[in-house]
Amino acid sequence: MTIICLQCSKENPDIAKFCSQCSSLVNNNPPNNPQPNYNNPPPQQPDYNHNPNQRPMQWKSEGTTLVLTVILGIFGFGGIGHIYLGNITRGILILIVGIILLAVAIITIGLGLLILIPFAIWVVFDARKQCKRYNDHLEQTGRPPW
Repeated sequence: MTIICLQCSKENPDIAKFCSQCSSLVNNNPPNNPQPNYNNPPPQQPDYNHNPNQRPMQWKSEGTTLVLTVILGIFGFGGIGHIYLGNITRGILILIVGIILLAVAIITIGLGLLILIPFAIWVVFDARKQCKRYNDHLEQTGRPPW
């Protein structure tokens, strides 16, 4: 029995390990690679990088929303939290009303605070409610509500 070299097509004796023409390795044994068994595929490796409890990137952080609303709300920019949520129209409207109320509070030497403080508290609670609404809608439909 002879073995044909795959490199140069020279016939070699079946006991040869190397080709007599090109010195390539002649493998007279079939490869020891088992054929894939398509009826029983190999088990899938667990995906340790996927966490089903992790929120998608589009979700908005309630903490970030509240920090933006409270910290910037002190300076009359409470609508920034709504803008962070993507509710641009509502955020700009709250910004305008907040700046006007802050100006009234400064001009009236504090009397305007009687209106500004309840408004600021409402803005904080509304931002939190809007954040929950945004995330719930995103979870149910896969897209932002506005």
